[in-house]
Amino acid sequence: MRQTGFSFIKDYKKEFGGSSLAGKRKTTRPLSVKNPIHLILKSTGSNYFVPDNRKIESLIRSHAEKYGIKLYEVSLNWSHIHLLVKLPSREAYLAFIRTITSLLVSLLSKLKGKSLKGLFDLRPFTRILSWGRDFRNVIAYHELNDMEARGFKRPKKKAKSSQKKSRHTKK
Repeated sequence: MRQTGFSFIKDYKKEFGGSSLAGKRKTTRPLSVKNPIHLILKSTGSNYFVPDNRKIESLIRSHAEKYGIKLYEVSLNWSHIHLLVKLPSREAYLAFIRTITSLLVSLLSKLKGKSLKGLFDLRPFTRILSWGRDFRNVIAYHELNDMEARGFKRPKKKAKSSQKKSRHTKK
């Protein structure tokens, strides 16, 4: 008898965290060691992650290297941080996320001169990407976010014609 489909794939969730967790019971975060992951650390109502902040970027890069995490993109966007990573293991992710969030709170508390214990009020958002188009789309999304964080306006999309021209037009 041949297998006709992969019914278990429909049940597999590729994203977890952030505001999508509100009011839901705890489940295991889906992570992948073979595919890249889009990770977002969000702080609602604050503007602490100034674009091109070298201290924050070097902190993230050094700890990613420490835990063996391949870092493809880092994007600081005032109220949130986008990371595009590839993880060596679940344990490396857990150690990295604990270290980074606590060090960012500590660093920003020193810079701002006040306690920022509630800096990250949402859990980190992660989404497992597939190689190819999905990966390239997230890189393009990071570039757009960087431009917006620096004050550039997002380029407008060309409007699609809502009416198709008919093949036979009357003269």
